[in-house]
Amino acid sequence: MRPQRLTVVLALASLASAACSDDTTAPSATRSSPSAAVQAAAANSWTVRKDMLTTRTNLALATVKNAAGQSIVYAIGGRNPNGVPLKTVSAYNVATNTWTFRRALPVALAWTNGAAVINGKIYVSGGFSDYLAEHLSNALYMYDPATNTWTRKHDMPSVSGPYDDPLYVGAQGVTGVINGQLYVITTCYTSDAPWPDMPESSCYENGKLVGPAFFRYNPVSDRWLALSSPSSAFADTTMLSPFVGGVTGGKFYVFGTSWFDQISGRLAAYDPATNRWTRKNALGLARPGAAAAALGGRLYVIGGTRHNAGILDKTIAYDPATNRWTTRAPMPSARTDIAATVVQVNGQSRIEVIGGPAPGNNLQYIP
Repeated sequence: MRPQRLTVVLALASLASAACSDDTTAPSATRSSPSAAVQAAAANSWTVRKDMLTTRTNLALATVKNAAGQSIVYAIGGRNPNGVPLKTVSAYNVATNTWTFRRALPVALAWTNGAAVINGKIYVSGGFSDYLAEHLSNALYMYDPATNTWTRKHDMPSVSGPYDDPLYVGAQGVTGVINGQLYVITTCYTSDAPWPDMPESSCYENGKLVGPAFFRYNPVSDRWLALSSPSSAFADTTMLSPFVGGVTGGKFYVFGTSWFDQISGRLAAYDPATNRWTRKNALGLARPGAAAAALGGRLYVIGGTRHNAGILDKTIAYDPATNRWTTRAPMPSARTDIAATVVQVNGQSRIEVIGGPAPGNNLQYIP
């Protein structure tokens, strides 16, 4: 029953659509060969890169430059086509358009809180380690690309419910870095429902449902600090997972769904200078399974699923300066349960989007 329920509810949770403006530049998508890895490409266009070595969804991505200054994308964990979480870690060299396997995760993980880089090290927190999504991890792992080793760091803090009962953290979140510290949004699950398909996937505070947990991690002290949930920015609703987001302009932008209307999207921005969240222009409808990356002062949300529209090829961008969403060139194919990271090609920043079935599970967007 649980695998079936998980599939059905995740599909229902994948409701999403965008009330974007129509500032759409003519879409462009081209297929490139391995020898064209660093060729110039037109603005607002997509290229198709070499497929992953293994087909995966719900994975985490991070980019670290190697000694030659080349962007290396690390594809971490995720699920195989049968829905089983994996330990697999592979590295994609953007300059040479080639993949290699790297040291596997200590445990299989999918639906993590994403990955982020601090001082050349990759940090991955949370996730589920089994097909039924019953075993939730609160662990933080650090990967050192230079030594190809994984190290377990201090676990994410526990969270207490309204009667001091423990809640589970956390998965299906989003991670960002500001001033050398890790910021993690993650879901919470009640003690009797540690599954991502349960509507109780929120945290309590003083007996009130207030939304996901929010933490800051200091890699120097290896310690976590609990911060105010993004739901504090909403007086009438609660933000729920799955989340996407990113850091731009020194602020952490997080997009999620609504507790009272689980097909509605919500956007909030966290300012570490004030330790406060601010409500921003909503996308309209949520799109679980999307990828997100911050680039050039904008937050890009790519693909995912949407109510009455199925799996999407859409690319949309949020501009904090105008508080507006605009549509951009669509992906060459519709994709969901994907991840994104920023890479550099000949000094130009681009967005690498990875995940889903081959062919076409490694795409590159040129803004």
